[in-house]
Amino acid sequence: MSSRHVWMMFQKELLDIWRDTKTWIAALVIPFLVIPSIIYLMTQSISNVEQEARAYVPIVITGDTSQGLVAHLQKEPGVKLLTAADPIQAVKEGAARAVIMIPPKLDQALRQGALVNMEVWYDAANQKSVYARELIEKSVRTYEEGIVSKRLEAAGLTSAAMHPISLSVSNLASQERVSGSMLASIVPLMLMLALASGGIPVATDIVAGEKDRGTLETLITAPVSAQSILTAKLLTVMTMGLVSSLASGASLMWVLRMQPKEGEKLTISFLQPESAVLLLGTLVLLSAFFAAVELCLSTIARSPREAHIYMTPVAFLALIPSYLIMPLTPADIPFAYYLLPIFNGAALLKEIFYGQIEPWHVLIVLSTSLLYVVLTISLAAALFRREGLLVK
Repeated sequence: MSSRHVWMMFQKELLDIWRDTKTWIAALVIPFLVIPSIIYLMTQSISNVEQEARAYVPIVITGDTSQGLVAHLQKEPGVKLLTAADPIQAVKEGAARAVIMIPPKLDQALRQGALVNMEVWYDAANQKSVYARELIEKSVRTYEEGIVSKRLEAAGLTSAAMHPISLSVSNLASQERVSGSMLASIVPLMLMLALASGGIPVATDIVAGEKDRGTLETLITAPVSAQSILTAKLLTVMTMGLVSSLASGASLMWVLRMQPKEGEKLTISFLQPESAVLLLGTLVLLSAFFAAVELCLSTIARSPREAHIYMTPVAFLALIPSYLIMPLTPADIPFAYYLLPIFNGAALLKEIFYGQIEPWHVLIVLSTSLLYVVLTISLAAALFRREGLLVK
């Protein structure tokens, strides 16, 4: 294999990609723009629904509306009392958010110390109705506390008699740790997806596409070794996967940083230089693995359409480990995950963004990832040496 031939072919492949606007849109523009847009629209939609749910809370009250609890409910912001011939149907249709049944002579029963049963109907499938139920529960609890205070006062007791234990709760996690936990749940998923999907258009075109156009047959007859050709194509697919992944990760972290969390913005100061180097190394190994797999599939395919069909599961293979690891902390990740392909990279990315890197895990993941890369590249080389797969 000639390094000069590899470099020349690598430059040629990148130049062809640069001229192909569709490839750049698929590999770079879409990950960089679509992800922030989706997250922004989701957060805006959730925010708008929450604001509307708080601003207008139509409630139907059945029973005795002259009781003190009704007046207490009316003091809640946004609450508007409605009347309906069929209150339950009104909630189902969205005209009302909830129905509350006030027992007769409620105030008298409470003054006598009786236990009163109240019923509330809401629509769990409607988020605005859920908020109305929560508001009712909160208002009833506040009203209930006032009744309990009067009962305690009449008995010569204070509210402290009902709460003899004072509980103090302290958070041991720093803001950086909290930010890392949030990033570790989302960013690895998007990085893995971008790594797998970013190289698919390129891998499809530079093998199956060239085979379909007849240019691959011309290339393999040139005085260049098949190993040099494969290496150049592998580097090209890796580059596009990495570019897509870095663009996706950068845009996602920027959007997350703009989203306030408990009054503070997301910080990524925990990502130290050594962590950044480890992150880049992990992405390079993962991109090499995905690139080799995609080149194998593109070599087997007889047309670009067939190659796309073969490569569709690759994106799912990248998503499955990330979804399984998403709710876990590094301490909860099974050891077997650090040995399995794709799972090991997702697990190490989780540790990096969580800010809790275990050196032993780093050694295992990098070693096993390198082994899987060597195996997949060897398979791609074996397929690439079969002339029947390169000539249509």
